[in-house]
Amino acid sequence: MIDPKDVIQAHTVEQLCETADEYYRRVSDPTPLMSKPFTFLHETPEALHNLGLLLSGLRLGKTMRVLDFGAGTCWLGRFLTQLNCDVVCCDSSRTALEIGERLFREYPLIGTVVYQPTFLPFDGHRIELPDESVDRIVCFDAFHHIPNTGEILAEFGRVLRPGGIAGFSEPGRHHSQSAQSQYEMRNHRVLENDVDVDAIFAAARRVGFTDLTLKVALDMDMSLRDQDVLFAPPHGDAHEQLKATIWNNTHNTMANRAIFFLHKGPFVRDSRSHIGLAHRLDISPLDYVVKPGQPLRFDVKASNTGEATWLHTNTAIFGIVRLATHLYDGEGRLLNVDFSRHPLPATVAPGQTVQLTVDEQLPGPGRYRLGVDLVSEGVTWFENVGSSPVYISVTVG
Repeated sequence: MIDPKDVIQAHTVEQLCETADEYYRRVSDPTPLMSKPFTFLHETPEALHNLGLLLSGLRLGKTMRVLDFGAGTCWLGRFLTQLNCDVVCCDSSRTALEIGERLFREYPLIGTVVYQPTFLPFDGHRIELPDESVDRIVCFDAFHHIPNTGEILAEFGRVLRPGGIAGFSEPGRHHSQSAQSQYEMRNHRVLENDVDVDAIFAAARRVGFTDLTLKVALDMDMSLRDQDVLFAPPHGDAHEQLKATIWNNTHNTMANRAIFFLHKGPFVRDSRSHIGLAHRLDISPLDYVVKPGQPLRFDVKASNTGEATWLHTNTAIFGIVRLATHLYDGEGRLLNVDFSRHPLPATVAPGQTVQLTVDEQLPGPGRYRLGVDLVSEGVTWFENVGSSPVYISVTVG
């Protein structure tokens, strides 16, 4: 059995980086690499499952700057760019990054693209980005190839902003012992390291990370009878046996797959994501009569009762919170879901309140209802995540 420590001692960082680039240079048709994670049917379900858990734990928000470390041919960077993130694709193989550029060029993203990705070569030691310049780091099946993990974790801690998260999807604690790993290390000068999250966190704490969390992973089939046992009152041998089966599956799955997150200080939510958005709107009175051609004017107090800060400005429209209205007729039928927008005067932290005066120009004589809500642009209406709009009745005439 080849010990990965022997591979690290036998080869320099630069030699292992050259091995990675040589692998991509030998590829005559990069199309399969560009189509990941849909290249091989037997790999796709696991890859998508792991990717879903990874994206969930990263707590992404639109317009966040994300470092895709070990990006390879940038397939994941392409997905993150489609999510309106500002992506830096970083890899030690310049050839892989060239294939990634081809991927973006030949297969354009859907819809309006806010950011174009950055392609950043990596020398194996330093990430050429300023201090505290990225919101998130994502590393998908790449960290176990790195020999100098302590040095790279220090770089992650340097470039990550306070409150940021570095997320990893990696093989498990006995990865080096698999037949495939032994083959790669024996024949291709590739490091296939074991992933020990305790050792990783010990090194990460020394460079500014404060916590490590993991996603619980399992992969099992369940019969309808098992499902009924799962949701029945917890008693009897069948329930205990099912609990043991789930536990064993979780143990075995997580022994072979580690999806974990390094946190740099407390996580701070903001309106680039829907999580933690909540308001209380105070408007008085709720009934108005205005003359034709004159605007409706009313005052609003908007209180942030959630856990996320409402952004007033951003690098793009996504995540900016505005007062917004739906227009209904007098019978409550929806006429215009996006009737108006009104900017907030400032960024609003949880527990804070802002006041603003709103002028609305209604279509013409008649009876109307205005549904007054907040919207995080490109993310969600607050009503859709649990807040209650305020309804105003208006007679024009």
